[in-house]
Amino acid sequence: MTGAVAIEVRPGLSLEPMHPEFAADYFDLIERNLDRLRLWEPWAHEKHTLVTTRTFLAWQAQLAVSHTVLPFVIVLDGRPVGSCTARLDATDGTAEIGYWVGAEVEGTGVARASVGALVDLVLAREETFRVQARTAVGNERSRALLERLGFELEGVQRSAQRMPGRRVDMALYARVKQRRRPSKSLKRPTQPA
Repeated sequence: MTGAVAIEVRPGLSLEPMHPEFAADYFDLIERNLDRLRLWEPWAHEKHTLVTTRTFLAWQAQLAVSHTVLPFVIVLDGRPVGSCTARLDATDGTAEIGYWVGAEVEGTGVARASVGALVDLVLAREETFRVQARTAVGNERSRALLERLGFELEGVQRSAQRMPGRRVDMALYARVKQRRRPSKSLKRPTQPA
């Protein structure tokens, strides 16, 4: 039994299944982007080493074999530049995605193409009807990406994510196979002052 398989997004850009062989490059990518990751990602505040990175990648590869997670490293011209993952719930026919890219590719379309390919893969599964994502209300780039990919804002989960010394409101977005009309009552909230 195998886990996720590589996906060519476009020439030179692919989603490669997470595997410990990426550990050194992936660890370096995290280290280069740690300050900006700490703005949005609780895990970025934990201690990271090459060993913990290798262990994480091995764990993700194991989850892929169980078909509960589709974990990918985003690879551009042979080097890791980010990651995107889908956690699958076969019972409900849903998936939740998460993603991040390094500063060196932000704004180049790499995230949009990669996350778009992941969403297409997930929605192509017969048993999956809904893909959702949560992002901090103040993370404008992430929210704009989801909106460009056809996700609709469903609401805000107040104080839903713990960050060091504070709680963060999370915007909940979803995309379903059969689009329904968006609720006109929901407005895009802004981060409280």
